[in-house]
Amino acid sequence: MTRSVSTALALTLGLAVSAAVVFTVFAQRNHAVSASGPAPDAPSASEVVFTQAQPSAEEKTSLQAPAPPKVQPQDKSDEWTDSGDDGGIRSGSLSITATPKTNPETVKVEKLPEIEVDSSNVRSIPKASVQPIRESKREIRLTSTLPGGSLAEKLTDAEAETVQTWRPAFASQGFRGARLDAFAVSQDGSVLAIAERTGTYNGPNGTRIVLVNTSNWQFIRVFTVGRMLKKLAFVPGGTALAAIAFPQAALKQEFGLAVLDLAEEKEQGFLPLSFPFNTKIEPEDIALLAMEERIICSGFFGSTVFCIHLPVAKEEDSGAQFPFHTFETVSPASALAITPDGKSLAAASLKAIEYFDLNSSAKYRRKSITSLDLGWKPVAIHFLNGAQTDFVLCPAYRDDTAPIFVRSAAKDSLDGRSAGFAVPMEQGSRIGVAFKVKGRIDIVDPATLEANDSVILEQLRPETTGDTAFVFYHDAIHAFCVIDTNGNCFAAGKREGEKRWSKRIIWNGGASKR
Repeated sequence: MTRSVSTALALTLGLAVSAAVVFTVFAQRNHAVSASGPAPDAPSASEVVFTQAQPSAEEKTSLQAPAPPKVQPQDKSDEWTDSGDDGGIRSGSLSITATPKTNPETVKVEKLPEIEVDSSNVRSIPKASVQPIRESKREIRLTSTLPGGSLAEKLTDAEAETVQTWRPAFASQGFRGARLDAFAVSQDGSVLAIAERTGTYNGPNGTRIVLVNTSNWQFIRVFTVGRMLKKLAFVPGGTALAAIAFPQAALKQEFGLAVLDLAEEKEQGFLPLSFPFNTKIEPEDIALLAMEERIICSGFFGSTVFCIHLPVAKEEDSGAQFPFHTFETVSPASALAITPDGKSLAAASLKAIEYFDLNSSAKYRRKSITSLDLGWKPVAIHFLNGAQTDFVLCPAYRDDTAPIFVRSAAKDSLDGRSAGFAVPMEQGSRIGVAFKVKGRIDIVDPATLEANDSVILEQLRPETTGDTAFVFYHDAIHAFCVIDTNGNCFAAGKREGEKRWSKRIIWNGGASKR
């Protein structure tokens, strides 16, 4: 009994001491808070502000367009607003920032995915170490004289101490080949533009713009932009490049028209365009045509054709709108061209070719229409011999259909041949048709549709592998310049006075046979 009483007394004393310690600590904390006062403007959940970071100064778009016709008003809740804090926030990153009343420790930051840019295929080397292409009578020519005032001359930095070299990267995930999404040749033929996709296979993606001087095949400029570009067109009379940018939900990027300043190596402006997101749009379905004072694009929003007016507003005129207007075609126009007389716009679709007056006062009044009923969407129109009614229409590669020649509304096809590129030669007096099967090129007389010459590129040495991705005829060297799906670039033609075709490598792709 005595031991039980002693144990009970000990437990009671221990509990009393513990309670006293807890009370003392609590009192000291309350005393400290009352002495310093409550935390000034302690944040509540309702005071946390959610914003999106604006693009950087180099990527800000100074052009905003009103919503085009037939489009529901855009949800403004996702518009970019200035967070007021540019400390280390990169362009395009989604962030949660706080007002001065918010305790930073209570705010979490969430960023959009990064675009991975592998620059291992781009190098800067001293200009003095560049070896010019050597010509010989045993090989076809690659070099030519650069005309004064050409675009290549305008974009070349004569005082630069280094130059860039580039080799197309080879991808094996998802597909095997070079990730080259678009090509364009300037109106004077002096610059070749290539759009190489950056980023991972699953995205998000950017674009590396590669500019090549076609007189000596040196790289003029190589730079990247943070959009996925799928269509290119040089704007005549300046140093701008128009491009169609495809949407990327992960980066909150809209479908639209980007205008790049090639001299400054940056985006000059961007215009969001209507896009039916429930419809898959292929790059081949989109037509893009650039003129000195306007850019025209179609094929992605029903039968609506967008005409964007240039010049693009300067950055200091950020309040100015990007002016444009629209007009309608009978069917979505997938190919656009200017007629040889320069007075009309030709818009071709699977149903018809329509001619619109380019006179500004006429506001693209339809002048005439010719039924085609092709059954496939043309991706290019090339006029022949300066005649408005004579032209060739090219199908997309995926359609595996031969080009169609139209002469005074009469249609003829190159039967027995697969889809390919029709490349005008000598102002359209001859047509080079480059087919994807074995890289075959036929030289066709438009009057008779007879092939008076032919070559199979796969049989020419040195050997390269890959289907034809892009081809153009280089008038100055009298040769076809070809880029294949493995990134190889080469010229095919005949040496002066010879009947046999020759091939000469300009650069090798990432998976070339050596």
